[in-house]
Amino acid sequence: MGMLAPELIDSIPPNESPMTLLMQTLGPKRMQQFINTLSPLEAMMLNYEWDLFARLAQRPPRDDDWDTWIIMAGRGFGKTRPGAEQVIQWSKELGQEYGGGHIALIATNPLDARAVMLEGESGILACSPPWYRPLYEPSKKQLRWNNGVIAHIYSAEEPDQLRGPQHHKLWGDEPCKWKYPQETWDMAQFGLRLGIDPQALLTTTPRPIKMLLDLISDTERTRVT
Repeated sequence: MGMLAPELIDSIPPNESPMTLLMQTLGPKRMQQFINTLSPLEAMMLNYEWDLFARLAQRPPRDDDWDTWIIMAGRGFGKTRPGAEQVIQWSKELGQEYGGGHIALIATNPLDARAVMLEGESGILACSPPWYRPLYEPSKKQLRWNNGVIAHIYSAEEPDQLRGPQHHKLWGDEPCKWKYPQETWDMAQFGLRLGIDPQALLTTTPRPIKMLLDLISDTERTRVT
């Protein structure tokens, strides 16, 4: 198997995996041949290369000039997985850039936070590789990575939980089901101001609520999948 050409290496975007790019350049037949040479441990490691398996619609916007990314689709599309994977990617970036950081995780209620965003089959804990799995501290309502990044867990049933805390990034799941969508979003936005590039990701089944429609109408700062 030949080496990647230097010009191809130089073309790898900073937010993409070199392994993914290598696999994609092989083609289906050579890719399968390569996989057949892997040990069980190596195959397990490859399984965590999300870029390799994500559909185009599950990938972040190509440009970085956005404040809010909305994944809006029906059940079965696969919204939770890119949400979890984005949080994992953010945690790595914040650790590298700031030596720590804060991410807000907002769910409809505490049960959904744990069952979907954290412990579900497409949640953060399931998607995290064993060598980069955060410590889940239910009593503190947070996930903690070894690089100093913390994800704080909030319920949209209590918007005032978000009064005061500040964050670099935010993942909100199913905002169309939130009990107080506008109040929760407003409180979250007040605190989304750390770092040079605060961003939010919303994953939701579509419903015509005002909070969502207002965000979608802001075509300059919002990207919609």
